[in-house]
Amino acid sequence: MADVKISPETEEVISFAMEKRMKAFEEFNKEAGIHLYIEGKITAESYDPMNMIPLEDRLLHKSFIKVRMNNEDFLIQQPVIAHVDHGIQNINKLHLIIENEPSETNDSLTIDGIGEIKGRYKKQENIRHVLI
Repeated sequence: MADVKISPETEEVISFAMEKRMKAFEEFNKEAGIHLYIEGKITAESYDPMNMIPLEDRLLHKSFIKVRMNNEDFLIQQPVIAHVDHGIQNINKLHLIIENEPSETNDSLTIDGIGEIKGRYKKQENIRHVLI
């Protein structure tokens, strides 16, 4: 098999694209608000592939994602990072930033604009974890 030479220009373009992707994730992580992590078996039902930024095992959905959790569909109409495992559909963690404190019950969190997510949760400073 012949060795394929990669030009410095190509390497520069790849490096630029990777930096741009990393910057988008960094900017998301710096946003103000409550960082909410939802972990468990989550399936992507629909999303906008034109407004999605991939980086390693994460996808930044810039406009929306519709997911299935606990046999219920949830439409998240805001930027969200999906941690994927073996393909785009299989999500093991969602990371979103919410403005208002979610309301709690013994076995669920209700998030403005998204709905009630059943699971165990824990709080730490401005971070919320929900295990579904």
